[in-house]
Order: sequence, then C-alpha cells, then structure tokens
Amino acid sequence: TGDNSTCQNVEDPDCKCRQGYSCSDSECLYCEKLPECAEGEELVKLGILDFIFKCKPCEIGTYSNVKNGWCRNWTDCESSGFLTIKQGNSTHNAVC
Repeated sequence: TGDNSTCQNVEDPDCKCRQGYSCSDSECLYCEKLPECAEGEELVKLGILDFIFKCKPCEIGTYSNVKNGWCRNWTDCESSGFLTIKQGNSTHNAVC
C-alpha cells in the first residue's frame, strides 16, 4: 500500500499500490507486480473481480515507441495534406 494523498481520486483502487504494481482484485486487498511491456506492446487488464495483467501487441494502425507505453494511432499524413514517406509499424509512427 502507498500514500493515497497524492491521488486525484481517492476512490481509485490503483492508488493503494505503489508504482509498478496494481490491484489484483476488485477490493484491492492484494497488489500484483505489473509485467514490463516492450516497445510495440501495451498493458491490458483482464478480469472483473480478479485481475490478470499482460502485455498485448499494438494493433495494426497503432504503435508504442517506449517501454511500458500505450499504443497510439499512427499519424494520418494524407488527412493533413502530406504524403506518407514511411508507413508506421508497431514500434514507430508513420513519417510524413
């Protein structure tokens, strides 16, 4: 457990676990160490009452270029009036 005073929302159960850990059940009786996700992956939480955390590859059209990051959409060059020089992949954004 950690200090809840730094949380924006005291009701947020993740506030009870220190950085790098998250609640492993809905009541947050236990904290579980989160897996380290590589570039091209993002963390997902599975379950309703008891949680499992795993890394999931970024879907096509998204990328994550940092460890433990979130998958973000590739830049749509054409919609901004530019040409796509290099198509994006799971670890890199498109280059306009």
